[in-house]
Amino acid sequence: MKLTLKFILISAAVLVTNFNMHEAKAQAVKCFDVSSRTGWQYFDLGGPYTRIASVGGGWSVDARSYAPVGPQGHNEPGLEPYNQYKYDQGYPFGALFVDIPTDGVGYVWVRGVQQLPKPITRTAIRINDADNALGDNSGVLRVCFSR
Repeated sequence: MKLTLKFILISAAVLVTNFNMHEAKAQAVKCFDVSSRTGWQYFDLGGPYTRIASVGGGWSVDARSYAPVGPQGHNEPGLEPYNQYKYDQGYPFGALFVDIPTDGVGYVWVRGVQQLPKPITRTAIRINDADNALGDNSGVLRVCFSR
């Protein structure tokens, strides 16, 4: 009887430990869907994250004229005359911006998997397109953070 009780207690401890490890792994990556039709979108990471783990999906700054792109943005020369409609004219249309809300870093252009300049617990994310030009956009990027 004592041996059976010991076995049950050890089995329960192993089960709880495995559950906690699985839960920790699940929380090690946190993902958010970012719309191309909205300006800055705010997200709480619930703890410090230091990397962009992945970026998936596609979006376009003009769904009728340009195919969806990833976080690197559009490189079509036909968009050059419309540079005044960018949120930030120093980057391509459709570039993915992630805000780093600590010590005045500002936002960074995320092109894919990369280290963030500082750990963050909250952020804002957007497409590089002017707020008054978001109406003809299409698509979503799924941005995932890791520790």
